[in-house]
Amino acid sequence: MKTHPALTGTWRLVEFADLDKDGDWQYRFGEHPRGYFVYDATGRVHIQIMKVPPLAPFPEAKLDAGKPPSLEHALAAYTAYVAYFGTYTADAEKRVVTHHVEGSLAPDFTDTDQPRPFKPEGDRLEIGDGKTWRRVLQRVR
Repeated sequence: MKTHPALTGTWRLVEFADLDKDGDWQYRFGEHPRGYFVYDATGRVHIQIMKVPPLAPFPEAKLDAGKPPSLEHALAAYTAYVAYFGTYTADAEKRVVTHHVEGSLAPDFTDTDQPRPFKPEGDRLEIGDGKTWRRVLQRVR
């Protein structure tokens, strides 16, 4: 497995932005999302992202008693959170990291390869093309 030393570690998400058709940056998980990207030295990746402000607790659910939330609340929770895990490989020359997704909250992501341009700058890491989408991360020390 080809890893990249500049990626290895735990990264806190500070920005998750996508450019819309009008040329405006959109923040699907809020302007201050919570989340972590973990690239370990064995070639494993774990990613979790949560919308901020967080959703209110499910008013009708009693999860510990087996009573699920309403479909409306479950859909809201599903769209406010991203999580997946797998392995990764990095092409240092092309500056592309590929996430080989083994499992995901979104079933259509499972068993896919997700190439991502990356640009490390010290304790800051930007994933994305920077022109139409970007994920900005800060190294956790």
